[in-house]
Amino acid sequence: VLCVLNIVTGVFVENANQITKLDADNMIMEELATRDKWVKDMEQVFANADVNGCGALNMKEFEKYSQDVRVQAYFRKIGLNVEKGNARALFHLIDINGDGAVDL
Repeated sequence: VLCVLNIVTGVFVENANQITKLDADNMIMEELATRDKWVKDMEQVFANADVNGCGALNMKEFEKYSQDVRVQAYFRKIGLNVEKGNARALFHLIDINGDGAVDL
C-alpha cells in the first residue's frame, strides 16, 4: 500500500512540476506578446507624429504631436507622463544617435 501511495505521490508531483513549467512559459509568452503590441503601438504613435511623411520624426513634430490630449492620454496609459515641459526630454531619450531626428 505504501509503495502505491509513493508512486501516486510521485506522479502527482511530476504533473504539478509540468503544470508549473507550462504556466511559467505561458507567462513569458504573454509578456512577449504584450511587449510586441506595445512596440507596434509606439511605432504607430511616432508614424502619426511624422506629419511631413519623411520617415523621421524631428523635435518640433514630436513636441507639437505630444500636445494632443489623446496622445498624452495614450502615453499616460503606458506609464509615461508626456507634457510640453518634458516632451523634449523624452525625445532626447529616443534620439539614440543624437542627430535631432528619430528614424521611423
